Amino acid sequence: MTYHTTNRVREQAAAVWAEILNGPAPTDSDNFFQTGGTSLKALRMCARLGTVLGRQVPVKVLLKNSAFGAFVNALEKTEV
Repeated sequence: MTYHTTNRVREQAAAVWAEILNGPAPTDSDNFFQTGGTSLKALRMCARLGTVLGRQVPVKVLLKNSAFGAFVNALEKTEV
């Protein structure tokens, strides 16, 4: 994965995160569930991000990696 692709994933994930949680762009340590996320919002987040990225984003990736930095790292490792 190139730097450009990594940066794109991070930027788009941050934008969707902020949109779904109706808040500011996240920092790496922000936890999805501690900043207002719910299981329904997690489903919406992954569906929306999957549309933006053009690939599936399984909700289990967010459930297992609820801190933003960990979520982005997991997304990069599971890129299809």
